[in-house]
Amino acid sequence: MNNKKLNKGLKAVLIRELKRMSSESIYMWILFILPLFTFFLFTSMFHKGKANGFKIAVFDADNSALSRQIIRWVDASPEIKIKNKISSLDEGKKMIESSEIRGVLYIPQGTENGIYRGNAKKLILYYSNGNLSAGSGISVGAIKAIKTMSAGINLQKRMANKEMFAEAYNNIQPIIIETHTLYNPYVNYAYYLVTALLPVMLLMFIISSTIFAVGTELKYSTADDWYKISGNSIIVALTGKLLPYSFIYIIEAFFMNTILFKIIDAPMNGNLSVIFISTIFFVFAYQAMGVFIISIFPNVRLSLSLGAAYSSLAFSFAGLTFPTIAMGKAMQWFSQIFPYTHYLKIYINEAMKGLDLRYSLPSFWILSGFIALPFILIPRLKQFLTNKKYWGKY
Repeated sequence: MNNKKLNKGLKAVLIRELKRMSSESIYMWILFILPLFTFFLFTSMFHKGKANGFKIAVFDADNSALSRQIIRWVDASPEIKIKNKISSLDEGKKMIESSEIRGVLYIPQGTENGIYRGNAKKLILYYSNGNLSAGSGISVGAIKAIKTMSAGINLQKRMANKEMFAEAYNNIQPIIIETHTLYNPYVNYAYYLVTALLPVMLLMFIISSTIFAVGTELKYSTADDWYKISGNSIIVALTGKLLPYSFIYIIEAFFMNTILFKIIDAPMNGNLSVIFISTIFFVFAYQAMGVFIISIFPNVRLSLSLGAAYSSLAFSFAGLTFPTIAMGKAMQWFSQIFPYTHYLKIYINEAMKGLDLRYSLPSFWILSGFIALPFILIPRLKQFLTNKKYWGKY
């Protein structure tokens, strides 16, 4: 096929697809309304970055000056908000079960006297870990406040026993641990979750719209018309059909990155150009997987179901919520079949870690492999487009 005929076929398919897109409202939903809505939803959901102010109750059985000071210190912790005082642990248990509070701090009788006599009572923190974020926040906030206060009391006691400040300080903390939290020092959930969730939502629409665009040609028996108008070239037919979707999703993906770096203020320690290039690879890779699935199963309903299952698993196996290295070998290999896994590696390497491009090149090569994968099934897809027995299936 000469260039003139190829360009004519590409233009014809492109115009035909644009007419199809403008003729049905479903395209407006899957291309614009729903993707942009999910961007807004998750950005607004995690805009504070970190959940604080988890409500707890206090059972103060000591009712001393020291216990009241402990309560003030714990309440001053940003993770915790003391809702009220209670008169028994049973009352606190009922409040936790009814979700009125997340935990109970129990200060036993004799706490103040025990501390000054060198026979300290144990403070007990009961908290619900049904929600890991809330449970962790309460535990960290309470322990941090109480340990700080305990160290202060110990320091005062040592100085009262004629120890100099420097000596007393070294004795209460003989081993000093200096910690440096890398890449997300503020423990900001927006950096961790929004940067992961927005691409996941986008990839779901990319793969679904690709399967729908190709599959409906078979479902409504219009595949022959699509194929012929392309000049009987399956490559031209696919390119002309998917080009508008590619353009729209790439623009939305760039907008997604703008949200992450300008609104969420996610770290950018590397090369922004690499992030944007990887985003283009990401869009093409999931379009390719959509073509791959419909090329195996020429049934739009089945293919959409498989595409939804495949795309929804991407987040679980990316290694964010549960590290890939802790998975079994089979699951580690399984995690590699998702383009999202490799896109996320590039994002973390560039944006979070600021590594040199060479560390991301293997992921670029793998994404290129996903893009090339449907070409293996081009003869099979051509058969579907030209053989009537594959048309009209749901």
